[in-house]
Amino acid sequence: MKGDIRVTPTLEAGAPEPEHSAAAAPEQADGPAVPAPAPIRAAAIAAEIRALRRGRGLRGDVAERIGPLLRELAAGPRPAPGAWVPGDEADVRGRLAARLGALAQDLPEDLRTAILAALAVHEATRNMRTYDQRKEWAARQLDRGARTAERRIDEAQDLLAQQVAAELARQRGRPPVVAEADKWYVERFSAVFLLDGEAPEAIEQRVIRSNVDDLAELTIALDVPVDSGQPRLPLQLDVLSGGELEIVEEKARTRTQYVIRLPRPLRAGEAHEYVTKIQVLPGGQMRDFYVFRPERRCERFDLKVRFDRRRMPAWVRRVAGEDVYSYNSYDGVPADDERVSVDRTGEATQSFSELLPHYGFGLQWGWSG
Repeated sequence: MKGDIRVTPTLEAGAPEPEHSAAAAPEQADGPAVPAPAPIRAAAIAAEIRALRRGRGLRGDVAERIGPLLRELAAGPRPAPGAWVPGDEADVRGRLAARLGALAQDLPEDLRTAILAALAVHEATRNMRTYDQRKEWAARQLDRGARTAERRIDEAQDLLAQQVAAELARQRGRPPVVAEADKWYVERFSAVFLLDGEAPEAIEQRVIRSNVDDLAELTIALDVPVDSGQPRLPLQLDVLSGGELEIVEEKARTRTQYVIRLPRPLRAGEAHEYVTKIQVLPGGQMRDFYVFRPERRCERFDLKVRFDRRRMPAWVRRVAGEDVYSYNSYDGVPADDERVSVDRTGEATQSFSELLPHYGFGLQWGWSG
């Protein structure tokens, strides 16, 4: 049997839904006036983004440097009555990084890399302490000098500011509701992918936290890549604890949507744990990675892959903040410093924090090289 194993779970959300509004509430005749929101000007947003490039970027203490427009973006839509709104600075910083990362997806690849590196949002630059270090890294990725990298960062910054301006205008122009993807988020996700049994299976444990009152069900999805002309990999998802599987619906050739009914409705701010098992049924091959691509906020992801010690991979590498095309088409052999070790029991482990939505995080392995 060829070692061609690939699982790409995106169990944190259904298909992304449109963002909803952050329109200001009208003034009350007998109460204090509600301050008018700052005018939406792309140049002002670009200046706010530039202020975040210094030091450790969005990985540092930027509480005093987040401008009003970017703070509004981080807050998202004006919450509906009963919605829980976290307000600590660490949460604002994480939400802003996630929203800027998502909006940057529409930029050309070189500009996206440049601005995410400058802000320390790119996985490879998150531990770099200075802007100059991140700029030099971006220059190497672009195969250009530092001055050219600076120009690319500035260009990307201006385009990202335009994206932010458009998003803020949409937020202000829509009614105050809670988007489906904002009703809850993943506080901690732990997965164990077992390759040493009769068939591969994943045990996945999640602690989620509700942002609204009366959250009674979770809509999640499982994506399975399918090669042209090949049948879809047969999988089965079971809820082991913390809920009951209520609806299974095929949304596309590569996506199945599930609705899990919770034991009782959750209050805003309340946490809940549930555990699922995904089994690979006979009759299909998977590719060589287990990658989680969050579609909503996820604070921490811990992954363990246990290989069959009778058939160990030649290498294992960390996938951190890669787009789907990067790890889906990866056919190289990683350098020694990019590899992840496998212990004597056949297990490889990695952890990730403050995951960037719509990017892949996990482990990939190969059988030669």
